[in-house]
Amino acid sequence: MGSRSDRKDERMVLRIPVKVDGFDVAGPWQEMTMSEDTSSTGVAFSLQHPAQFGQVLLLSLPLPKRFRQYDLTDPSYRVYAVVRRVEPLRGRIFVGAMYLGKNPPRGFDKSPGSRYLLSQDPAPGVRTERRAHERHELHYNLKLSRPATADSGPQQEQTVAENLSKGGARVLTSLPVAKGDIIIVEELSGPFRTRAEIRNVYIGKDKIPRLNLKFLDDEAPDRLIAGG
Repeated sequence: MGSRSDRKDERMVLRIPVKVDGFDVAGPWQEMTMSEDTSSTGVAFSLQHPAQFGQVLLLSLPLPKRFRQYDLTDPSYRVYAVVRRVEPLRGRIFVGAMYLGKNPPRGFDKSPGSRYLLSQDPAPGVRTERRAHERHELHYNLKLSRPATADSGPQQEQTVAENLSKGGARVLTSLPVAKGDIIIVEELSGPFRTRAEIRNVYIGKDKIPRLNLKFLDDEAPDRLIAGG
């Protein structure tokens, strides 16, 4: 939703009930609240439960038809939204959430507690990395693997790096992973293999999650940077 000054959509001061379903490390939670204002792209409300920037919520609210994208005749509009603003408010948390749509981000069902950035968001820590290692815009096939866990989510996938440097990469993913997790990155047809830390997770314009990775064990060889 961003700051108040960058709003370009029609916004209405409207008090309507909002049921909020959230997910964090302690498990799912639910809270009823009232909206402060709303529009076709997002809604603002306050919560007693802590919320974080980038958290995905499932909202149910009697949104006016002119602000809906689907389910125009349903009494309650169910929409996934990502938290874009968090501020303290008289012992509660003021939340500004941007609608994502009828479906959650890809991989959300496997890791609902993940945090998501949007493509235009600055990634903390990435500037320092780029000063040390120039990023090259290229596409390279990689395999990602994660440690075995108790859930039934996939443990590995073949994917594509959208850019690559000696110290890290940005890759598409469907794995149920979150910021701070450690995964294994491997070439599909070569010896390069390293652990990598997930520095950020964000949603692309195509609604596919991306990972910003920092290589931990080894730097990418020059032949990869040169395009294989």
